[in-house]
Amino acid sequence: MCYTFSMFRSFKNYGPVYSLLWQTYGKSWHIRISFLLRLISQIAKLVIMPVALSWLITRLATGDYAGAMNAVWMFIAGSLAVGVVSPLTRFIAAKGENPRYAEMTKTYFARLLVTTDMEYFHSNMSGYLTTATRQFLDGCLELVRAWRQQFLITIFSFLFPILVIFYHDWFLGVASLGLGVLQTIYILWSSDMLARMRVVTRELYKRNSGVMSDAISNVVAIRSSGREHIFVEKIKRNSREEARAYRRRYNFQSLFTVGREVISVSFFLIILLIVVSRAAAGHIDLGVAVLVVTYTTTILTAIYALDDNVIMHDDLVDKIVPAFDVLNRDNKVQDPAEPIKVKQLRGDIELKSVSFFYAEENGGTEVFKEISLKIPHGQKLGVVGLSGAGKTTLAKLIMRFNDVDSGSVMVDGLDVRSMRASDLHRNIAYVPQEPLLLHTSIRDNVALAYPDIEDEKIEEVLRRAHALEFVNKLPKKLDSIVGERGVKLSGGEKQRVAIARALLQNAPIIILDEATSALDSESEAIIKSSFQDILRGKTAIVIAHRLSTLSDMDRIIVIDDGQIVEDGTHRQLLHRDKLYAKLWKRQQQYE
Repeated sequence: MCYTFSMFRSFKNYGPVYSLLWQTYGKSWHIRISFLLRLISQIAKLVIMPVALSWLITRLATGDYAGAMNAVWMFIAGSLAVGVVSPLTRFIAAKGENPRYAEMTKTYFARLLVTTDMEYFHSNMSGYLTTATRQFLDGCLELVRAWRQQFLITIFSFLFPILVIFYHDWFLGVASLGLGVLQTIYILWSSDMLARMRVVTRELYKRNSGVMSDAISNVVAIRSSGREHIFVEKIKRNSREEARAYRRRYNFQSLFTVGREVISVSFFLIILLIVVSRAAAGHIDLGVAVLVVTYTTTILTAIYALDDNVIMHDDLVDKIVPAFDVLNRDNKVQDPAEPIKVKQLRGDIELKSVSFFYAEENGGTEVFKEISLKIPHGQKLGVVGLSGAGKTTLAKLIMRFNDVDSGSVMVDGLDVRSMRASDLHRNIAYVPQEPLLLHTSIRDNVALAYPDIEDEKIEEVLRRAHALEFVNKLPKKLDSIVGERGVKLSGGEKQRVAIARALLQNAPIIILDEATSALDSESEAIIKSSFQDILRGKTAIVIAHRLSTLSDMDRIIVIDDGQIVEDGTHRQLLHRDKLYAKLWKRQQQYE
């Protein structure tokens, strides 16, 4: 019962994998021709050349030297066919494989980066996702190549000799086929018994890759804690666990190999006994006997290779299968089938009776309870609240990184779910709490949305963000590499580069989520004094813990327990002497 279920599970994985390969690599005529050429090469190698050698021996034994010479020419022709076709196969295959690999990379990465819900990235480490992506793309290509270069050769090396043996002696053919099938069934069964172990080792490999990537990305935090050895020990424990899983897998694999060897030796012995008895009885001649003995070695070699081929095949399938979690994922945030075409939005924002819960895997927390909010075009709105109150979630809902559970988010009277996410995002400049920068130059980071923009405009937005001065002090100025996640810059410098990026986008809506939190008091005062310039003519949402940042906003809302509990100007909220006033007084005591 367990075996049947395991086989069903394996074949269930094969269907989607081969359907994907057919729709991608299978559509290339170059790849189809490469498989045909491989078939021709194997016919020459496994049929023409062995038969020619058999004829050569028979003709020499009977004194037919003219026939022997013909057999020599037949062998040479087969050798030339193999020698010419093999490199031609690789050349033609590359013509089809390289473009398909590039196209699959683009398609899969677009699916992952553009359409996959943000929550998926929050629930998986970047190192894990990177490893899984590479394994999927490489696994698909390697599986196609393995079929052409190894798996088909193994199958042909098994089938062609048996067909030739059948042609010369049916009894030997039946015996060869029966023993070969028995060996094949055993190998497939033993491989399937190892299927679960392969899944375990693959997942441990990707998990440990993710942990290593996470540690490297956060090396500053780890070193500053003075507890580097804790993470080293964690990696060591994970590596030991991975090693134990691999050792257990290979131990069982070795045990199954013993059974394979017993069957193989028995196969060879039985075939040799039958050959001798059939030759003694006069049913076969010397040439057929030599041919069968030669082919028996070929068949055994193919069966030996089948064991490794099955393991390789299922390893490659196991690398590909996890990608279907992304390819077939039912994302909550999806572009509509017929989106409203949007170019330039005005910037009127409205939340209508919005309720929102985070998914159960993220705590199942209720964030908003039927809140309503109007932000007219050009208004500068400050957002205040205790940690966890939902300030950043408000920004995510307007950006449509998440969809509301009930109610609607409207921009210019249009539900954000009615337009493409990319159209919406082009109209919103967003600076998150942690301004993540790419591991490239300052120029490329600022010009992320406009890679061909002139340096003069980049310098202008850097100046407005009060970042040009420190950029000009760097050895390579705009060409200076900021490091992964901007590690070569200070927190304040990163935020100013991120603000410059938002300014260059010149969107009608701008959201600053704690955009001045990493700035010192002097830098914050400079940025705050520039708010009138930075936010001029835009609908602005400025989220801040430091309330002094918001004192000049047109309007401030206070969020608490999923509700907007206060709404007014800075002076009005101080006069009401509620939560905002308490937070203000508390901060003033420490400044």
